[in-house]
Order: sequence, then C-alpha cells, then structure tokens
Amino acid sequence: MAALIEPDLEFKRAILGLDAPDLTACYQCGTCSAVCPLSTPDNPFPRKEMAWVNWGLKERVLSNASIWLCHQCAECSAYCPRGAGPASVMAALRDFSVRHYAAPAFMGRALGAPRHLLLLFGAPVVLLLLLLAGLGHLDGLPAGRIVFAKFIPDGWVEVIYSLAVGLALAAAAWSGLRYLNAMQQAGQGRVGAAELAGAVVATLRAIFSQRNFKDCTRKRPGLRKTYREHAHRAHLALFYGFLGLVITTTSVAVGMYVFDYQEPWPLWHPVKILGNASGAVLIAGLAVFSWRRAADAARAGKSTYTDWLLLTVLALTALTGFACEATRLAGLRQVAYPTYFVHLVLVFFLLVYFPYTKFSHVVYRSAAMLYSAAIAARLPAARAAQAGLPAADAARSLPAA
Repeated sequence: MAALIEPDLEFKRAILGLDAPDLTACYQCGTCSAVCPLSTPDNPFPRKEMAWVNWGLKERVLSNASIWLCHQCAECSAYCPRGAGPASVMAALRDFSVRHYAAPAFMGRALGAPRHLLLLFGAPVVLLLLLLAGLGHLDGLPAGRIVFAKFIPDGWVEVIYSLAVGLALAAAAWSGLRYLNAMQQAGQGRVGAAELAGAVVATLRAIFSQRNFKDCTRKRPGLRKTYREHAHRAHLALFYGFLGLVITTTSVAVGMYVFDYQEPWPLWHPVKILGNASGAVLIAGLAVFSWRRAADAARAGKSTYTDWLLLTVLALTALTGFACEATRLAGLRQVAYPTYFVHLVLVFFLLVYFPYTKFSHVVYRSAAMLYSAAIAARLPAARAAQAGLPAADAARSLPAA
C-alpha cells in the first residue's frame, strides 16, 4: 500500500523565510551530495533534504541527522549547477530545528525574532536592578578601591546565575533528547543506551579536534572557492577561546570558595593569564567570522539573524570583560561598575538563553554526531551479513570517515 504524503506548505514557507533560496531551482541532479566532503554512501546529503523541503515533509527532514552533520562548508553551493544554494537551505533548517525542538517552545520563537530582543535583554536588567535595590546599592557606587564584589557580591551572582543556567541546561537536555528520539523513530534505526555510550569517545574526539570542519577542507572535491576556507581555524579559536574562559571562571570560583583566594587576582596569575589569552583568541575568531560573513555574504550565502546575534553577544561579552579589567586597573570607578553591570547582562543572555540561540549547536550537533557514530559502528557487521563476508573484511571496504 502506498504511503500518503501530506505536505506542510507552511513549513516550506517558513524555511524560505529564513533566507533559503528558491527551491524550485533544484532539479535533483545530486551534485551537492556528490561533492560534499562529509556526505557518506549510507547517509548522503543535502540532496534528499532539498527534496523533502520542496515537498513540505517537515517531520521527515527535522528528524534527520544530516542537517546537523552538515558543517556549512558550502561546497554544495559552490558546485550546484543551478545556483539552488543547498548550503543556505541546510542553515535555514538548523535554525528552524532549534525552534521546533525548543523547550519551552515560546523561548525558541522569542530568540528567533528580533522584535523580542528588548524583552530578552530586559529580563536580566530588571533582575540585576532588583538585586542592587535589595542590597541598597542603587543610590551610589562603592567608594574606594574598585572591587566588583562590593557592587554585586559574587555569592549572589553565583546563586542566581547557577539556578538560571541550571534551568537552561535542563531545557537543553530535554530538547536534545526530543531530537535524539526523533532520529530514533525516523532515522537509520534505533540505537540502545550501550551503543550510544560506546560512541561517546569518538564523538568527543571529533568535537575537541573540530575534525569535521577540517575534513571540509581536506576532502574538497576541487578548487572552486567556497569563501568558507577559514571555518576550521576560526571554529578552533571560538571553541578553545570559550573553553578557556569557562575554565578560568571555574578556577576563580574554586579559588574563592575552596581556598578563600578573593578577587581581584593579579595579572601575572596563571588563571588570569589563561583568561586574558582565551578572551583574545575568542575575539580573533569572532573577528574572522564577522569579517568573512560581511565581506562574502553575496557569494558564501546570506547570514541569518541568529548567526549575527550569537556573534554579536559573544563579542560584546568578551569586550566588556576586557573593559571591566582595564577600567578597574585605571581606577575609573564611574565607568568600571556600570561596565560590569552590562557584562553580567550579556553573560546572562549568552548562558541562560543558549538552548534557543545558535549556541544550541553544541546540543543538536552533538546529538546528531553521537547517533551517527553509534549507527556507523554497526555498519561493518551489517554489511558483512548482507554480503556474506566476515565483519573484518566488510570493515576494510568502508570509506574513510
């Protein structure tokens, strides 16, 4: 009995509204999947995603791992003979996917539209102002040596932000599980907890090496320029710059609460050096991404609102962090404390809203990579069974990952 296809035309219009090109240009030649450095014989993309969006198959395409396995190298768009822009379609699908799986759903919609930006920034502003009012610090700035903890005590920041980030992590975990369950239902098969656990090491290696971004360059099909050649090094800078800042913040908290080593710490302290170096690396990566997105927009594909939102908030967070340090050292009390307030607002936005911004890639892409790694681990045995060969022989016949 033939399956009934029920196209969701609203979904198709929504993807087109996220800066995806005219899908009617695609005539399913398959060039995009053939040239993609990350596409595999068992899961070729983005050809099928182009067809599914064109047909309005919302659930089919959103339950697919491929939209997150794509690392936006744009080889597909560079070689597309019709200019259909499959890379831009995949980017639009990732944007839509975040909203689709977001929990609660209204947060996904709010972070996806600029009209909600004032309200989203207003929430931490009001929260911090209420805290300052409760502490009696609204009537003036602390006198004497600049110590940010005298303005907003670290203990209050730790408690409030830990609770908020804890809720964000719970929401991110729930959203990721929803996506993982969708892949299990409609993907290449169900995988058990033991199989997923067995794929964790391979997935973490790929994440920490940013290997797939490197493969996008190393396995290029030809010499056509994609204007994305910077992606691997820039992502490494962003990843390790941000990781260094997380380690710095954690180390400061441990130093304060375990060893009673209070702030501010001297510039020569190893943790301080790590923080400053990580911030500089992060800003360098952001500068490359921002410049290339602006300079190559017409050729590499238009950046979405969520792209620029994350880049801007990350940059402002790092820059205000440096500004806090500089104004404190310069003794500019009237500037340092307000700058610290702005920095805390940006940190709240970055960390508490991360399940709904492009930062959520860490959840969805990791889930897709984990699921795909678990499926790939089955392939040698599965192919051996089909071909009547020993599993070892089938494994040798697999293409390089």
